Amino acid sequence: MRAWTLKLTSCLLTGLATVGSAVYVTGHLKSSKAPLHPPVVTAATGGHLNLSPSVKSSGDQQPLTFTSVS
Repeated sequence: MRAWTLKLTSCLLTGLATVGSAVYVTGHLKSSKAPLHPPVVTAATGGHLNLSPSVKSSGDQQPLTFTSVS
């Protein structure tokens, strides 16, 4: 292959990638109606905040007294 065909091919591929990226970006513009943050439930609207742990221990398990070392 000649050097000028490689240069021409690389320029064409670069141009196609640039145009394709520009078309993709302009097709996915930010919507001005989209919220910036999700809505927050406040105490005035009856919101409830639970800070208890989600993993509960059972009373029938023995405490861990040793660990294995390899």
